Amino acid sequence: MNRKDFLFKTGMATFGLALAPNFVSCTSQRMLFPPMTLSGGDLKNVRGNISRYTNKGGTVGIFEIKDGFVIVDSQFPDSIQPVLDGISSKNKPVLYLANTHHHGDHTSGNISFKNLTKNVVAHTSVPELQRKAAEEKKNLDQQLYANILFENEYKFDVGNEKVTGVRLGAGHTFGDAVYYFEKDNVVHMGDLMFINMIPVYRTKDGANSYGWIKALDRAIAKFDDDTLFIFGHADKPENTVGTKENLREMKQFLEAANDFVKGKMLAGLSTEEILKTNQFIPGFAHRTSPERFSDFLNGIRETLRHLNL
Repeated sequence: MNRKDFLFKTGMATFGLALAPNFVSCTSQRMLFPPMTLSGGDLKNVRGNISRYTNKGGTVGIFEIKDGFVIVDSQFPDSIQPVLDGISSKNKPVLYLANTHHHGDHTSGNISFKNLTKNVVAHTSVPELQRKAAEEKKNLDQQLYANILFENEYKFDVGNEKVTGVRLGAGHTFGDAVYYFEKDNVVHMGDLMFINMIPVYRTKDGANSYGWIKALDRAIAKFDDDTLFIFGHADKPENTVGTKENLREMKQFLEAANDFVKGKMLAGLSTEEILKTNQFIPGFAHRTSPERFSDFLNGIRETLRHLNL
C-alpha cells in the first residue's frame, strides 16, 4: 500500500469512528449515552441524550450528561423507583429536578429525590399549590417542594446543554411551565398536552380553556418545526412524544370544546342531558375518557360562566 492510499484509508476510518453513536459528535460536542436499563415502566429515547419514561402518572423526562442528570417530573415514589435505580447504577448525581406543575402524579415522587439533589425547579406558584393539595390529602410529610422558583423564565446550563424553564401561561393549572432543551431541541410540555384522551380539567387548580389555547399558541410560535415535544399524558406510551401538529390538534380540540359547551348552555341543556346524547366532543371521537368527560364538561361550563361567555 502506498502512502497516499494509507492516508486515505486512515482518514476514512477516523471519519467512520467519529460517526459511531457513542462518540462525541463534531456538531454537538456532546457524548451520547445509551439509555438506562430499567426494571419497570417504559423508557424510550426521544433525541440525543433525552429520554422519556412512562409508568404510573405523568410522563417523566430524563436528560443525561457525563456529570449527571436532569429529571422533569417525578410521578409517585413507587413508580419513579426504577428511574432512581437506573441513576444509582450509573453513579451520577441528579443535578436538577424540574416540575411542570403541582399535581400529585407529577410531584409525589419529589420526596424520593430528597437526598439526591439540592435543586428543584418550578413556577413560583407550585409549592403553595402543592402544599394545599397535600393538606387536603393529609400527606404534608411526604412532600418535597421546589426551592428554585421562577415567574416567566429560568435558564440553567448543564454541560453543553442549555435548559430553560418557560412560563407559557396558565391553562391546565395556575403553575404550568415547560422545559426546553435547546441543543437537543426537545420540550417537555407537562400536562398542557394530553393525547387521544380528555384532559384533567379542574378550575380550582387553574384550568382555563381560553388560557390553555393561548399557551399552546405561544408554544407553536416559540419553537421550530423540528422541535420534539414530550407530552404529560397519552393513550399509549409510544404517543407521549410528538410534534407541533399534536399541539395544533390539542388547541383545536379545546376550541371545539368551548364552542360545543357554549352551544349546549345556550340551548339550556345540563351536563347530564349532554351526556345522554354525546360521549365526546364532535370531531374528536378519538379523545375519549369516559371517567373524566363529565368533569371536563362541567369545568368548561364553569370557565364560560366565569368569563360571561
